[in-house]
Amino acid sequence: MDPAAAATLHDVGDELDRLCELANVGAGHAATALARLVKRPIRMSVPRLRMGAAAPAIDGPDGGDAWIFFEVQGALGGALVLRLPGAARAALVAELVGDDETGAHAESALREVGNILASHALSAVADLVGSRVLPSLPSLVFEATGPALAAWRARATGRVCIETHLVDDAGRATVELVWIPNEVPGGAARAPF
Repeated sequence: MDPAAAATLHDVGDELDRLCELANVGAGHAATALARLVKRPIRMSVPRLRMGAAAPAIDGPDGGDAWIFFEVQGALGGALVLRLPGAARAALVAELVGDDETGAHAESALREVGNILASHALSAVADLVGSRVLPSLPSLVFEATGPALAAWRARATGRVCIETHLVDDAGRATVELVWIPNEVPGGAARAPF
């Protein structure tokens, strides 16, 4: 391998490491915010890098997953999506608004939880990079086979995604965070939007 190509690969690797560390800090802040909301411990997995064609996952075995999408603007633009597995979504809604899992109050509560988690995660990242990083208004989607999720998957295909799971003490997933950064040096992760 010629020295210029090796240097480029090294730069891309360093940038991916930096982005994973930023995602790690952001997810940690999101986990703390969620723990405060639900008044119980929430842990996070180590961020995992993958190409975006497979993310976010199709509905789990319990079905009823919800996705909350954000475009991210500022120094580290791109996209952020939160997936709430069906059972976790139902439990969270029940804790926040009672038994009405599918009404307007439930959707409002899910959007607000998304806003809180995205804001905490992105504020932590902004503090680290010393610049503004802002989420768009949330877009809430329930249909695993609907056009909104299909469009997101198409935009994510071939892009670097950084995925982190927030889990409760029993190890059950409560929220999956997937961040698609705008760009990695060398064009490894061009903007999906």
